[in-house]
Amino acid sequence: MRFEHPTILYTLLLLVVPILIHLFSFRRYKTFYFSSIHFLKNIEEETRNVRKLKHLLVLISRILAFACLIFAFAQPYLPVKGISNSHANSVLAIYIDNSFSMSSEGSNGNLLSESKEQARKFIENTPATTQLMLVSNELSGIEQQLCSKTDALNRLDKLTLTPLHHRMSEVINWMEESVHEKINARSTKQFVVLSDFQKKQSDLADIHLDKQSYFYPIQVIPQQKQNVSIDSIWFNEPNFKMRINNELNIKLTNHGEEAIQHLELQFSVNETKRTVFVEIPKKSSKNVQLNYSDLTTGEKIGQIHINDKNLHYDDDYHFIYQVYPFANILIIQGEDASSNISKTYRLDNYYHVQEVNSTSFLPENIRDKQLIILNGVNKLNDGINEALQKFSQMGGSVILFPGTNLSKLPWNGLLTQLKLPTFRDLIKEKMTLSTINYADPFFQGIFEKKPSKLNLPLIKKIYETGVSVYSTNLLTLQNKQPLFVKSGNSYLFTSSLDSTFSAFTQNALFPSFLLRAAELSQQKSQLALTIGQSTRYSLNSPLKNDAVFHIKGEGIDFIPTVEKIDQFTYLSLLGSPLSASLKQGVYRILNDDFSASLALNYDREESDISTYSDKEITSYLTTDKFPHLFYKSTQLGDRNLKIALEKPTEYWRIFLLLSLLFLFIEMAILKFLR
Repeated sequence: MRFEHPTILYTLLLLVVPILIHLFSFRRYKTFYFSSIHFLKNIEEETRNVRKLKHLLVLISRILAFACLIFAFAQPYLPVKGISNSHANSVLAIYIDNSFSMSSEGSNGNLLSESKEQARKFIENTPATTQLMLVSNELSGIEQQLCSKTDALNRLDKLTLTPLHHRMSEVINWMEESVHEKINARSTKQFVVLSDFQKKQSDLADIHLDKQSYFYPIQVIPQQKQNVSIDSIWFNEPNFKMRINNELNIKLTNHGEEAIQHLELQFSVNETKRTVFVEIPKKSSKNVQLNYSDLTTGEKIGQIHINDKNLHYDDDYHFIYQVYPFANILIIQGEDASSNISKTYRLDNYYHVQEVNSTSFLPENIRDKQLIILNGVNKLNDGINEALQKFSQMGGSVILFPGTNLSKLPWNGLLTQLKLPTFRDLIKEKMTLSTINYADPFFQGIFEKKPSKLNLPLIKKIYETGVSVYSTNLLTLQNKQPLFVKSGNSYLFTSSLDSTFSAFTQNALFPSFLLRAAELSQQKSQLALTIGQSTRYSLNSPLKNDAVFHIKGEGIDFIPTVEKIDQFTYLSLLGSPLSASLKQGVYRILNDDFSASLALNYDREESDISTYSDKEITSYLTTDKFPHLFYKSTQLGDRNLKIALEKPTEYWRIFLLLSLLFLFIEMAILKFLR
């Protein structure tokens, strides 16, 4: 037998006090005077023997009552067979999965509440000398520290759902390493896991523990396994204009085993609101397409909501985009510039065109531009090359039309940086187009259907190019040489627009290509960021070096990490200590000279509610791998789930009852024994 509070046993020395009281209180005698004591002598001897017996029984009852009371406060118990005796160095590490999948309803509240209640019992039933580690998905430095029962219970009360989630092997291996650093090898190590064991998160095969450790995986089971999630959204066209049809696609997934009928989907973007009803078969996804137009320019804040019955964290999706009144285009004119480029863009008031000669170009000219066109330039200087490289890195689009007598060295230096094929010799051979890469997204919207015949332009001269693994051929000539190439957001025309090289400017493809490239060049911030995943948010604007940003939402105001790359500024949410407490919704990004909105959404990885069965868990977690394995499940809302944690048998209640019993015996002796 052992004691949880062995130091209290020192109070047994106080049992000397009732013994001393007994010795001094019952030895005092009183003298009575009688004329004759002959008849009282026998009575007095009998009474004295009874009195001695009575006093002795009272003393024994008092000593036993006080002793049992002391033993009760010391809390005696019998430890589990085979567990180490070194309680002072033993550790009980409890991991509570507080990811969003634990918000499913169980038999006695949501799964997180059930897990917290079960963890509370484990902590309360652990000896005070045992060190505790309470771990959640935050995996913070505080959770890595060992703590007392009081601290563990206080932290348990504050534990809430979090958007953060980790692989189970990552968490358990992290716990094992943390415990291993803090105690010696002979100490008892007990690991308790309370989770729903979701298949996407529970990589059971990768869990590793010391074979001397005691492992208690406990699975909490939801009442129903049904969930519908809004997985993602996207627009068919990346360019937003007033009174132009927007095609919004919404991907919904039914993760349950039952088909969903008449699921209500609510959609709103500023002044536009819609409600539709959707049917989704079991274990399948469905794309819902909504068409609408923006009637005004400016920032558009959108939200999509579904009325789902189970998990609710993935029932909303927030997004933001901008409808710009115009697009800025810069044309750098060279010696062999074509006037048809500026004429094409000036036909549409949406495009604001600025023209500058290559010899008078300044880096400031690229500010606030979405598209830069190099028009017939032969000799590139370092200023233009460096500016175009940075502009491309910042997300801007570049179209390159070479001149008739270009300098290959600076041109090839620029093409290499833009990951486009470099120039070689000039080919003087008349040829027409052979292939149009209709499958590329660049041609989406240019042709309603694949044309059977095209009036293809005649090419007289072309610059031979090398091969680039990063580029894609959009137009290919009969000799297999590319005419129009793209790499990311950069485009290269391998011939000159001069009439001695080609008649491409006279073909209908020419303005279509220019307008399509301008549409794709519109720099847009992300529709939304995913909490815990998205690393950068681009502001798409040059700002001061000492700019300090605030991200403000409902009850939240924090300063994000700022990263500057050339002239671009990026905000990172992962570096903030408050990122774990962020909620999905719309936030404001504020600065002295900048203001914008930011949409945040929860990660959808936990929307799939598939969990491991008992057989699957025990097939991964075998006693060969974990000799001290004790798997349990709360299938029917078992509130009385028990596991053997160091002291399964306690006796303090028995000693308390014995103490009361001896007190009653003492009172009975004093009253009835004459």
